[in-house]
Amino acid sequence: MNIGEAKELIAGLPLSPEAPLRWADLGCGSGTFTHALYRLLPPASTVYAFDTNRQTFHEPGIRFVQLDFETQELPVPPLSGILMANSLHYISDPQALITRLRQHLEPGGALVLVEYDTNAPNRWVPFPVPLKKAKELAALCGFKNFHQIGNRPSIYHGGGMYAAVFI
Repeated sequence: MNIGEAKELIAGLPLSPEAPLRWADLGCGSGTFTHALYRLLPPASTVYAFDTNRQTFHEPGIRFVQLDFETQELPVPPLSGILMANSLHYISDPQALITRLRQHLEPGGALVLVEYDTNAPNRWVPFPVPLKKAKELAALCGFKNFHQIGNRPSIYHGGGMYAAVFI
């Protein structure tokens, strides 16, 4: 997937264009979704990009932090939102992680998932989070609203990919 396709998938984010926002991208990898998110945010916004592998970003509003978000606390101020694109499916206890991450969100902050809509685990998706499970997780973790904001076919999974927001 390229940055344009990633941007299209998450374009339905609930964003306020009036003021700069602070977001985190957990498990940013090479930065495809980090760049897509950054391009959707208002000017002067910040994206904290977290990954266990070192990455380099040249945009002034993208700040890379090398850490394991599953086991370490996020060293960030309260966030407008958290993006997890193809990273939650590596977490064996997603409810515990999301509950912990929720404390980093400002009131009304959003958690956005991009995942494969499949129940079938494999070595690249060891703990699948299909759309139905994501909706259940949102409620279990105390979020009041859940909306699917995008979907697209996937060459890896017949169910495709989805983007969903918890608020």
